[in-house]
Amino acid sequence: MDAEEVQKDEHNFNPSVEDVEVEDLEKMKGDAIGNTMYSERWVLQILIKFTKLFDTDFDDELEVEFCSLWDMTVEKDVVDFLMKHDILAIMSCALRPLCRKDNSRLTEIIVGIVGNLCCHEPVRVELAKRTDLVFPLIGLLEDSDPSVLTQLIRLFHCCAWDLVSESVTSTSPHWLEGPINSGQLTNLFAFILKSSTNEELICAVLEFLNTMSSLEVNDKDFSQYFCTPEMISGMTDGWHQLFNSWSPEDEFPNKVLTKAAAHWTTTLSAFAGHEGGRELMYENGTDLGHILMTIARRPLESVDAILISTVTLLEILIKVYFNGSVLKRLLEVLNVLYQNQGDVSDSTSNADNLDAALQDSIESYCTSVFLAVSRPTLNYILSDCSENHVLLFWKTISDRQTEESGERAI
Repeated sequence: MDAEEVQKDEHNFNPSVEDVEVEDLEKMKGDAIGNTMYSERWVLQILIKFTKLFDTDFDDELEVEFCSLWDMTVEKDVVDFLMKHDILAIMSCALRPLCRKDNSRLTEIIVGIVGNLCCHEPVRVELAKRTDLVFPLIGLLEDSDPSVLTQLIRLFHCCAWDLVSESVTSTSPHWLEGPINSGQLTNLFAFILKSSTNEELICAVLEFLNTMSSLEVNDKDFSQYFCTPEMISGMTDGWHQLFNSWSPEDEFPNKVLTKAAAHWTTTLSAFAGHEGGRELMYENGTDLGHILMTIARRPLESVDAILISTVTLLEILIKVYFNGSVLKRLLEVLNVLYQNQGDVSDSTSNADNLDAALQDSIESYCTSVFLAVSRPTLNYILSDCSENHVLLFWKTISDRQTEESGERAI
């Protein structure tokens, strides 16, 4: 093969069917990776270039080729092929300072490739055995580049589920427990939430916190590791950064921010699940309460898990934060829920479950308001509500007291 053919082979790694003859397709099948149209030869050439980073300048051409390989790693057949050619060892060498030369873009690509590979359990099992790669990855927590940190946190998130996976067996602690137990991740995440203006990075942190806060291993509640004064403060700052231009009269701007809001409320709910977390939330009750109030002011048809978590958090904060407008709003929502009970034309079991859970959380909130708020203040707030909403409030209190009396009698 002459130089011209090699160059053509390097750049046309994924030719379209329209560009080749039928007989050429037959030849390509022998060079294809699994069921893909990606060329084994081209991928191997790129792997060789990774091994030569020590004495090679990372230019635009290399960036395009490395990014192409990064894109390919979403394919399982490509992942399997790369693992056969010791990709983790190659990435370990590429992460050495003398190879990446403090180039943030190159570091981002390398970590992104490893992150995609780690979407597959066998890769994560192999990664756990390779301290030559694990330690450099943990070391990158000190990196200040938002794009590098985003890919690194996504990689860690892929590995987090192995902390509780029954299929991943090991007598030694998972490598991810080190930076968690030491507080390294907590300090970094709190700093990011408090200071970063990068939406993608903040969302990656919230997603990781959401996952970790739901994990419990050997009676170890990981949410307690992340619930610190700095983290609670960072959660409020992170929210304001993401939603500074959002109007609560509207729905969340897009799916990404809707997901971030869900992660935010779920993480705080996990923090509130233990006494230390609740005390920290009380100390930041006003700031958290204002945010939760804006979430509760979304359109009345916004019945979702975010609103349920929001109402639960508002109830937890009732002794340090109460706003009459929240009660008025939730009574409006409760009234809509009661009205919807008679409309079953297009209901679904999932919607019914959400409605029931939201109704229960609002009724529980009303009961806490009744117990925590002075009667003159409560009467003043209710005097500004419609008669129907006032009756609904007192009906809720009466029903709850009846239920509690029945439980005590039993």
